[in-house]
Amino acid sequence: MSSRTISPTTASDAGPGRQPRLRLVPAGEATQLSLPYEYEVAPGVPAVPTAPAHLRTVTDEAATSDPDLPDIRRWAAQMARAIAEVAVGERPPGQLTRWVDRNELARLARRGQHVQRHPAARAQRGVSRLRSVRAVRACPVAPGIVETSAVIVGGDRAHAIAIRFEAIGGRWLATVVQLG
Repeated sequence: MSSRTISPTTASDAGPGRQPRLRLVPAGEATQLSLPYEYEVAPGVPAVPTAPAHLRTVTDEAATSDPDLPDIRRWAAQMARAIAEVAVGERPPGQLTRWVDRNELARLARRGQHVQRHPAARAQRGVSRLRSVRAVRACPVAPGIVETSAVIVGGDRAHAIAIRFEAIGGRWLATVVQLG
């Protein structure tokens, strides 16, 4: 008994208007048909997108290139609490002039003034809302640039804060702050 395999015919073998059929091929002539390695999801859209040239992989070593800088996680926890206190008007913004970008500090100070003018804040005057920082995360973006996030718990609520730090002049400077 001879061994035979079944091989599909191509569309050109089937002829115009005819369905491709299977044909028997002797065992010695059988070949493995390969699937196309590159394929498209839609016309002109590759299935595996190429990475943009401006993105790069960063490892944890890129977080601090200067050993004189403080540990970013501890620093982010301290700054998150201080920045949150400025943002609600409980801390004078002048205390953070060395550590927070001038424009960001002005924006936080304005926010603190607005919060203090709110009727709900007036009712709680004199009540200290001790804030504790929980769960600090640090993500190095590039050498000397780290984006951090923290959860701040105080009063009856928890808040999120995201801070971008840049190593400038041997210290961490908060250049962007987002409060949630």
